[in-house]
Amino acid sequence: MAKIRSQHGRTCRCASQLAAVIVLLTIACVPAHAVTNVVLFVADDLGWNDIGYHGSEIRTPTLDRLAAEGMVLDRFYVHPVCSPTRSALMTGRSPLRTGVLIPFEPWFSTGLPMSEKLLPEYFKDAGYRTLAVGKWHLGPNHVMYHPYNRGFDHFYGHLGGFINHEMHTIWRGVDWQRNGVTVHEEGYATDLIADEAVRLVREHDTETPLFLYVPFNAPHSPLQAPADAVAEYSDIRDLDRRIYAAMVTEMDGAIARVLAALDDAGLGDDTLVMFMSDNGGEENLGAHNGPFRNGKGRPWEGGIRVPALMWLPGELEAGSRYEGIVAVEDILATFMAATEIDAEWPQPLDGVNLWPALTSGEPVEDRTIVLARHNHEQYSIAYIDGGWKLVQMPGATPDAPAYSLFRIDEDPYEENDLAAEQTDVLDRLIGELEALPRAPVVGRDDPPIPTDTGLGGPMSIPPDRRSVNREPWAESARTD
Repeated sequence: MAKIRSQHGRTCRCASQLAAVIVLLTIACVPAHAVTNVVLFVADDLGWNDIGYHGSEIRTPTLDRLAAEGMVLDRFYVHPVCSPTRSALMTGRSPLRTGVLIPFEPWFSTGLPMSEKLLPEYFKDAGYRTLAVGKWHLGPNHVMYHPYNRGFDHFYGHLGGFINHEMHTIWRGVDWQRNGVTVHEEGYATDLIADEAVRLVREHDTETPLFLYVPFNAPHSPLQAPADAVAEYSDIRDLDRRIYAAMVTEMDGAIARVLAALDDAGLGDDTLVMFMSDNGGEENLGAHNGPFRNGKGRPWEGGIRVPALMWLPGELEAGSRYEGIVAVEDILATFMAATEIDAEWPQPLDGVNLWPALTSGEPVEDRTIVLARHNHEQYSIAYIDGGWKLVQMPGATPDAPAYSLFRIDEDPYEENDLAAEQTDVLDRLIGELEALPRAPVVGRDDPPIPTDTGLGGPMSIPPDRRSVNREPWAESARTD
């Protein structure tokens, strides 16, 4: 049974008679409250140990305040890399179903399949104003995949998986736009994202409900931050960690600005705020995922268990921690329940509605979750079934993957592989995993990396290597 732990450390079980009486009295005396607005912040490659309320040396006062006033999602799971997580967030469906199992590279012609209905489309159908500001990464090179054609009324930001934070360039050009028109402007990307989000909130008609999606590209590489922000971490000896820490703190400050704008607009009291990371951090680029094992790109806990929280005073207990499993696929159904939108699913969802569990401690049925990516013709998968976790890693051949088995509820750091001694459990979980339907991998048939890429892109390029190609990305996208 999932538990909600209060700020005083006591565990609240919905089976308690006293709790049941309190819940019944509350229902009888207080009218049901539906959330009006939703704001979702997403960090890019933020590790478990890169946030203040997890004990990090990185300063995140805004997120620490939200955690103290809201609910920390202690076991929040995502996929090992960007695009699979974002597709699951937008669809409520496993990447195994949608086929989005690899990051959409800048040269890919494909995107999140058009057969999928996306989160902003549900909100739009319900009369919401839908705004996206930041990173998309669900299809770069055809306009039909772009966010303003997938349910968002407004999009400002970049389509690819990463950019030069100051020049806004990637590979062949400038990937920075507003609704399909390239924007040539100076400024640190995190600041510009905050500027746009604040402007949109200030201009918003408060009579219309709002869904605001703010996926930052920080702290994804290349490692870049304002010099004064980096100087604030002069006590960190490792330069990569120092810059990375500055990037995280700058993102925290940007979140503070957006929240202040919501308060100024009179929207703060009626807005559900959520924060999450899209995957674990890249430890060779400044991130820390400790105490969990490994990091970005891998199905170990350090790659898939990430910081997350929800904030809604009066509905979510201040300073509480939800200890049950939450998967990124759950966000769509949970948001629909929180806003009392009576949505119909055109295709089966893999996520579940956790709003009753989060707000009143209702029990959640036993479930399995699958967290996956595809790489070099093989899958990397975490399959969690109750207290068990099966890890599938690439083996010597695609037909012979390597498996590990952990009692993850007792061994969260994955130190004791039980595959050799729990063979019955191992065989059962492998059989269940292999029986899951798998769509063709989107992008698998796209051409390999072009040889003429220029500068400005991959994470190995230092931040002072600027793109010499300033061609606009947005206008080069296919329309046929």
